[in-house]
Amino acid sequence: MLGRLGLLAVVVAAGATPERASAHAAFVGAEPTAGGRAEASPRQVVLSFTEPLNGRLSRIELEALSTVKAVKTANLTAERSRLSVQPLTELADGAYRVTWHTVSALDGHALEGTYSFGVRAPAAAGGQSIEQSPLARSGWLRIALRGALYVAVLLFVAALLLPRLVRGNGDWLVPAALGDDPPVRARRAREEALVGDVGWLAVGAAAGATLAEAVDAAGSFSPGALSDFLLVNAAGGARLAVVVLLVGAVVLHRRRPRLAMTLGVLALGAIAASGHASSASPRLPSVLNDWLHLTSGAAWLGGIGLIGLVWSGALRRASPQQRREVARLVLLPFGRVALPAFAVVTTTGLISLITQLGSLAALWQTAYGRLLAVKIAGVAVIAVLSAMHAWRLRPELLAAGDHGGSGRRERRHWRLLRAEPALGVCVIAIVGALVAFPLPPRQLGEVDEALAAAPACDPCPLPRPKADELPVATRAGSQLVAAWIRRSPGVVLGTLRVSDRRGRPVAGAPRVDGASQASCGVGCQRFRVPDGGDVLRVTLRERGRSFTAELPARWQVGGSRAARELLLRAQATMRRLRSVRQVEEVTSGPGSFARTTYRLRAPDRMAFRTDRGVETVVAGSRQWFRARRGAYEAGRYGAGLRFSTRSWFRWTVYGRSVRLLGVRGRGASREAELALFDEGTPAWIRLTVDLRTLRVTREQVISAGHLTRSRYRAFDRPVRIVTPEELKP
Repeated sequence: MLGRLGLLAVVVAAGATPERASAHAAFVGAEPTAGGRAEASPRQVVLSFTEPLNGRLSRIELEALSTVKAVKTANLTAERSRLSVQPLTELADGAYRVTWHTVSALDGHALEGTYSFGVRAPAAAGGQSIEQSPLARSGWLRIALRGALYVAVLLFVAALLLPRLVRGNGDWLVPAALGDDPPVRARRAREEALVGDVGWLAVGAAAGATLAEAVDAAGSFSPGALSDFLLVNAAGGARLAVVVLLVGAVVLHRRRPRLAMTLGVLALGAIAASGHASSASPRLPSVLNDWLHLTSGAAWLGGIGLIGLVWSGALRRASPQQRREVARLVLLPFGRVALPAFAVVTTTGLISLITQLGSLAALWQTAYGRLLAVKIAGVAVIAVLSAMHAWRLRPELLAAGDHGGSGRRERRHWRLLRAEPALGVCVIAIVGALVAFPLPPRQLGEVDEALAAAPACDPCPLPRPKADELPVATRAGSQLVAAWIRRSPGVVLGTLRVSDRRGRPVAGAPRVDGASQASCGVGCQRFRVPDGGDVLRVTLRERGRSFTAELPARWQVGGSRAARELLLRAQATMRRLRSVRQVEEVTSGPGSFARTTYRLRAPDRMAFRTDRGVETVVAGSRQWFRARRGAYEAGRYGAGLRFSTRSWFRWTVYGRSVRLLGVRGRGASREAELALFDEGTPAWIRLTVDLRTLRVTREQVISAGHLTRSRYRAFDRPVRIVTPEELKP
């Protein structure tokens, strides 16, 4: 009993691990830019994506729209998340369409799309598109095979796992206490045959789904193309592992049941590693979350399905006493495992929902969200039916004993029990359709934002820093100066980008003191400077004036993990504060400045005053504001959502990259400085953390349009925030 409870406790604890989403291998920019106009024939066409690509299966086709003919290209190059081709001849004036097909190296999903650009001419209207239908390219076949795989593998793993969880031996579904009469022996024979049948069905469905997805990604059914999908990266290897592990589990399930159970659970892990979770960041928690979701789903839905397949028909012909024995000896013990398994399914499913949707509105505004809502409704219906027959009808059935008087309720009990497996199959079929979507809403929203911004960035998009790079930024005049810095023995090198308030690159050549430089595009410079200090000085000119920006250039290269842990702890500390004061200063360049003083009191009150005399008081979902001591006007806070001091401190969502710049001071006055970067916003944040209290004392936020500096003080000191309504007599 202790071992089973420990296993379930681990499942629950690990299922609560948070995750953040990255995109799949989604298109985020190109050169020439999407919808843009090139004044000269480009030497190459370069497409940027959000993830590493399987270069052997990705392709670019270039077409002249004026002649509707393909342009011959050469040297398709794939460098992690970039694809490029070179036109063999100079492009004539006119509009061109780029058709691309990519395969993610992380989750193996294929994505297709088109965009257009013009050479000394406008681009074609409506030339940008991304294929989002899960039914594209015979998607119905992949959905059917995936659905069959999930149904069969959940039943199979349940048959291997539940004997250890329910009773600790192999007779949970047809226990020895039921006797050995012919009907019971028939149920045992059916159970034994069922395990092998659903196991081989899972193997066949896994092999079929793998082949279908390989053909979809490769575009052909050939040994070379299949090898490029299955053997080149982890996404294909995980799909192969599913088939191999399931074959091993089926072969060994009679002779080595414990080993077969282990192989079956590992097969669920391989399924998680071959799906959308493999492209989330951080990757491991996301895969573990999906693995636990599948494993707990096997224990819950798989167990319900096995009970229905083994007992449903037999119970119609059984006597009332035999049905009560099945309820007592089979359903009651299973319920003690099913309830915690359902809790884990719900917890891990909620984490996945947050990861894939990105916003609650996507649940009804997108096809993916609406289908997910149907799945959630199906799970809720199964849960309600289970609760009704387990907590209301079954106790009455067992309490009646041999005295009768519960015929109608008994029929209702077994009718509800028989309905659950059918509903479970529907839920799992929906899961198969969700997996077939190329991009869930959160990732699709990121792609849409990137496409909308594509004409305004050159090059595009901002790169995600490598593990040994420091991404930092500051402002010089009204311009943003950002650098991606690397260190080698005796030298500092990197890339410098300068943009205006709208995020557009600024022409010119900013100078890094003491560096050798080379242009990498409009507003972009690569530099190399001898390692001589902790700061890079960048000089640039704007409207006849000279400005100098200083960027930190030294950090603890191997300290990113410790930096992220410190960020999490500091954010948690700030969210636990009872009160705090914040002084915020904002500028967008010379001549612009604003100061705001905030007072925050947990759990849901805030008051602030600007240097222009505007005062605001917020309490929950309501706010009151006035200008220069006039009368307060009441309104709703934000969009009607409740204000919370906990949500005020939200640094981790912008910490896609976290670096430890250094630690200053000694003893009790030591402070750490963290550098955060989110290339999607984009935003650069620097935080100063008191290492004794783990409180954030200073914050700097840099975006395309603003530089914001904040100081935090008066931690947990009494603060009085009274609404105008509370002041009324």
